[in-house]
Amino acid sequence: MGNQQSSESQNEFLHKRLDPNYGEISIYKNKSNNLIFIEIKQVFSNDAKVEEIKASLAKRLQLNHKCLVKIISFDSGKTDDFCSSLIKLSIIVEYLNETLQNDIHQRKIHKKGYSEQELCYILYEIVNLCHYMKTLNDEIVDIYPQRILIDNNRQIKYVDQFLDNSKLSNYYQVYFGQRDLEYLAPEQLILLAEKDKKDNTDQELVNIFCLGLMMVSLMSGQRCVEFFDQEKLQFKKDYVNQLINKYCLRYQFSDYFKFIVQSMLKLNNEGRPNYESLLKILNQQKDNFANFIYPIDNSIERLESQFRSFHTHHSASKSNILLTDPVDFREIDKRIESARQKAQNTLDEIGLDLRLNRFGTPQINIIEASE
Repeated sequence: MGNQQSSESQNEFLHKRLDPNYGEISIYKNKSNNLIFIEIKQVFSNDAKVEEIKASLAKRLQLNHKCLVKIISFDSGKTDDFCSSLIKLSIIVEYLNETLQNDIHQRKIHKKGYSEQELCYILYEIVNLCHYMKTLNDEIVDIYPQRILIDNNRQIKYVDQFLDNSKLSNYYQVYFGQRDLEYLAPEQLILLAEKDKKDNTDQELVNIFCLGLMMVSLMSGQRCVEFFDQEKLQFKKDYVNQLINKYCLRYQFSDYFKFIVQSMLKLNNEGRPNYESLLKILNQQKDNFANFIYPIDNSIERLESQFRSFHTHHSASKSNILLTDPVDFREIDKRIESARQKAQNTLDEIGLDLRLNRFGTPQINIIEASE
């Protein structure tokens, strides 16, 4: 009782909320170090079930990977409820509010794309984690943006299914109707069309394909559901290839990155790289990857992420902007105004009115060649 009172005096309760990964959570702040953490409570009537989860949590506490959400502690106790005895399980976990899925949504609203460095960072970290978990015979079975969290340093962490021993894979999330048709590999679509309850596919190669889908979603801002024909249960390969070509050209992504994404999206799983071979390819340029996801409102990072090229001879098209040169927007405005005036003068000579004054403040738009 004394320990409980001491713990309560150390921690300040903030509020409760429903979390898409954990369900109902209570959020606390440690008064001594200002650490924000959450408490997940679950109630069971079966002792065996609780012991099974506690054994899984004890094993999970021993794992050491920077991209895993940190479990701080867990505890259990019995409580009487009318005529039955219930077991309450309490799990303390670090609190991370931001998800990659929400970051994708915010960037779409603000029309801010991901740089190649950011995409390579996200891809490398998740593949590295998947490889780590597989070596421990604890395969990650659901690659999904909602499960990828972003901490205060803008670095990513993955919410593994430590509360669910059954660990519903990406296939069963769709099969049982808990999710729309998205983040499935072609070999799983065949099973889904046949309403096969048993997914016997290679989860590693499935995850590689799903990560490829995630890269396309991140670079294009399109939801993954749009990559599938929901009625025919088919992967829209040509459409996805068009998106890859379109956005690699628009954002001047390297052939190196484009090759990686296309290799991950091979329809035949035997043509895809596995974790180990993909890490070898990524390690060739790892020193040039970002170390975090850039904040949306940070204009300097956005300029750099948009135009910096770490691929000199692999680049599909090279930027004319040198990052070593300072960006003088007043000079840019003068050039725009001068160009407009020359255009107006030319058109005035042939009796046309360009009506430039309706445009207001100058804007610089990046457009495709086709546009």
